[in-house]
Amino acid sequence: MIGKIIGNYQVTSELAQGGMGAVYRGRHRSLPRDVVVKSILLSSFPPHAQDQLKARFVREAYIQAQLDHQNIVRVHEFFTSTENYYLVMEFIDGLSMRDLIRRQGALGPSHAVSLFKQALSALDYAHNFNYVDESANRHTGIIHRDIKPANLLLDGMARLKITDFGIVKLAGEHSLTRTGFNPGTVEYMSPEQIRGLEVDARSDLYSLGVTFYEALTGRLPFPPSDTGSEYEVLRGHMELAPPPIGAVKPDVPAALSTAVMRALEKDPNARFQSAAEFLDALLDYERSAKSRREEVMRAASKPPQVTHSMTEAISYNTRPAPITANAAAVQPSITTQVIKTAPLDQRVAAASGPQPRRYGLLIAGALITLLAGSGAAIMFLKQSSASSSTATEIPGATPTPAAAQEDARLKQAREAETQERYKDAINLYTEYLRENYQAPNAAALTTHRDKLKELSGLLISADIEMKNRDYEAAKRTYSDALKLRKESERAQDGLAKAQRLAGTR
Repeated sequence: MIGKIIGNYQVTSELAQGGMGAVYRGRHRSLPRDVVVKSILLSSFPPHAQDQLKARFVREAYIQAQLDHQNIVRVHEFFTSTENYYLVMEFIDGLSMRDLIRRQGALGPSHAVSLFKQALSALDYAHNFNYVDESANRHTGIIHRDIKPANLLLDGMARLKITDFGIVKLAGEHSLTRTGFNPGTVEYMSPEQIRGLEVDARSDLYSLGVTFYEALTGRLPFPPSDTGSEYEVLRGHMELAPPPIGAVKPDVPAALSTAVMRALEKDPNARFQSAAEFLDALLDYERSAKSRREEVMRAASKPPQVTHSMTEAISYNTRPAPITANAAAVQPSITTQVIKTAPLDQRVAAASGPQPRRYGLLIAGALITLLAGSGAAIMFLKQSSASSSTATEIPGATPTPAAAQEDARLKQAREAETQERYKDAINLYTEYLRENYQAPNAAALTTHRDKLKELSGLLISADIEMKNRDYEAAKRTYSDALKLRKESERAQDGLAKAQRLAGTR
């Protein structure tokens, strides 16, 4: 097939091969356009099935060519021949979500949400799309039927595009469909699809929920057995509750986990009823998460205030000698009155005036303790600021509290960041957060780690673009990486190389 001319396109390389067909990369013979050429080998099917396959393939190619959405791979042309059928589609120079998860592991919540919002936008468009079939009949709604990480493609600008809308599955993968007439991959199938029932948009939402679960946790809710048997997978989707996301990945926010788990309900009526409803849930989660972050930041920026109860505690803890029960009963009311009704200098004067001497000593001791504590706090903040100055400059990241820096894993993670070993740093942060998800610094560290994942993903995408000689795309991706970490030598060197090579073409 290499070098073969199909219409106006010449096949330049093979991307994938299977028992039912193959996927090739091609290029327009007169225009600067790279494409994907998919072929379905009719000889792979028994004679009695070929007519049905032809009719279905023609219809789906005809319908898909009408789809026009920024998050859906476009179909350019369709060709038929005696021995084969060919579909020419948009070429996405990047990687699939399957590749991303395999390389990076679980995605950070913010990274995952940004990608799945795009997927839901595409599904909402397709599920409500009005189209004309090959017989000029009008219809509404296209169901994908095979949503999975391999069919979610990411370009160099972190844009997601869904591919393979209803196309007959190619063989050759571990988890391909058993027939050409029931699109779907067992690990991601909805219960109704497995049972062979009629499916609607909610089946796609279930499959997307499985994919979302895998992106957040790094594992499938119902993985295949070591022997490759599909029985446990099928039984899981039809009968078993998936392991809670929080049990697998404690650092995933509960509100986000709840939304994803709702998409995995066995009963379609218990799921989100539309992609738009699922998307609204993610937008609500983002707004709530942003509000919580802002609240935490406001609280962190305020200096500690001495309250009535704190002052009473200081007074009792600093008394020079035991006092009688009667005096103990009187003291709180006196302290309360001084604190609530007078400025600081008047409180000291009142305490040293007509009141008994021991109260003056108590309040003076409290002031000394507060002053000493303020001095210690200033020194602590200076040390914390100095120690955090070497942290990666990523927007939204908060300097790690000094208490958390005592953990050896955090020190190792910062060292890995400095050396740009981002995968090691991400794993160390994840390990720490798994054990300390309720720590005061957990939210800041989670945000910081997720930004590192985004940075690492950009660098991986840029490296792929360089390998594919798409230097313009690589320049943009390296530039985006430098916005996250301006001192990244990997991004600086990559950008310089991309600029140099782009200038020589």
